[in-house]
Amino acid sequence: MKYLRLIPALMFGAMLTACNTTQKLYEAQEYDQVIQRLAPKICSGNKNAQDINYVAASYHKANQADHERIQALKATGQPDVWPEIYQRYCSMKGRNDALKCFPTKVKNGMNYVRLDLDDDILAARNKAENYLVAKTNILLSTDPKANAAEAEECIEQLKRTNRENPQLLNLQKKLALYSAEQVEFGFTSDYTLPDGFQDVVFSFDKNELPAGIDGIHVMKNPKHPFAYVVVKQVSISPMRLDEVTFKENNNGKSVDVTDHSQNKSVIVSGSIRYFANDAKRQLGVVPFEVKSTFKNDYTTIKGDREACSSETLSRLNNSQPVPVPTDESMLLDAAKKLNDVLATELKK
Repeated sequence: MKYLRLIPALMFGAMLTACNTTQKLYEAQEYDQVIQRLAPKICSGNKNAQDINYVAASYHKANQADHERIQALKATGQPDVWPEIYQRYCSMKGRNDALKCFPTKVKNGMNYVRLDLDDDILAARNKAENYLVAKTNILLSTDPKANAAEAEECIEQLKRTNRENPQLLNLQKKLALYSAEQVEFGFTSDYTLPDGFQDVVFSFDKNELPAGIDGIHVMKNPKHPFAYVVVKQVSISPMRLDEVTFKENNNGKSVDVTDHSQNKSVIVSGSIRYFANDAKRQLGVVPFEVKSTFKNDYTTIKGDREACSSETLSRLNNSQPVPVPTDESMLLDAAKKLNDVLATELKK
């Protein structure tokens, strides 16, 4: 019997604690926490008048504060206000969405109106992204090591604003590149590549590297990799010889003309995997595909040369069969093209 009397007492105590917590949150102007705490209960059918009053008051006060702050920020005309404007619009939309499931009578009683903020949010987001991208680029182009912390903060804000921003990975790469004590690359391949392939991939001229980067250090297992180059597939086509034969006639003379085409290609594909300076977080993966091609066209004849047209004679004089390059030489040529890809990536 003692336990039976104790249960209602515990429930009453819990209710008092809940009310007390809600009141404290409201008095501390933690309006969003009040809404998060009570809105699901009201949506599920709990029509406690005190809860509804707390939510209604919190909703209107929070929205009014955000609206006034947004107008004040816009009035400054400064570009740096847009990240905050975007976040405040998102907060207003979040509150509005949280109350959508309230019974119609409850919504009418608290003067709930559906807010159409999609256009405002999109415009604010675009301006916020443009500002954050420009600000980060300025920080990293002036004194990247001194500005690394502020640049990282801007990048994190950009990530919260839009994780799909097309400049996000490039900014993360630039931050990791410029703030690293030493730019370390790793290299792995699922295929046996010719000697010197890796050396060619990482042979940069000074003008290929961004200003302030002394050099690239390639290590088997770098402790703090800026990136790994991973070769996943190598495709080597056999040499193909295509031939087309036709006849030419001139003043009763004839000749058989054959156009030959030598073709061979090598494709190397894989990815560049970028890491943050702590080497624990992979920032992103950029796929690559480089191709080395060999193509040589030449013409031969059988018959009377005087029967050849001027076009055929031109081809005869300017073309001839040449030795087909080896797989190794074409792979090394592909390595040069991969080096160009990396140089472009480093300068983005």
